Amino acid sequence: MKKTFTWSVSNGFAVLLLTVGTILAIITLGISFGSPISVDAMVTAAALWLAGVVFLHPAPVRILIPVITLVSLSLGYATYFSTSGSWLLAILATIITAIISYGFSLRKSIRQHHSHWYD
Repeated sequence: MKKTFTWSVSNGFAVLLLTVGTILAIITLGISFGSPISVDAMVTAAALWLAGVVFLHPAPVRILIPVITLVSLSLGYATYFSTSGSWLLAILATIITAIISYGFSLRKSIRQHHSHWYD
């Protein structure tokens, strides 16, 4: 049986966190791309996105995959500009973040939804 999304305080808070994180990332990239303040803002946006996914129940795969991608890319961005432009470290940070995020949330969600894919 497929779980449907219902509005609750937890889901409302999750949507708020995801929205604030997205707005923060867009404004930061538009105003101060590559500056030290943008690094801090992108790490904060990544933390808001992760917290938003934690409060979202049930967390659909169509939301988890983009959030994990955004978190990985924002931490890669932060690493790149924190290490004076080291592409290798930025790529490693992106890959490691994606693997860790996948291991914690996406795999569990895919298993829960797998039995309902053919309904």
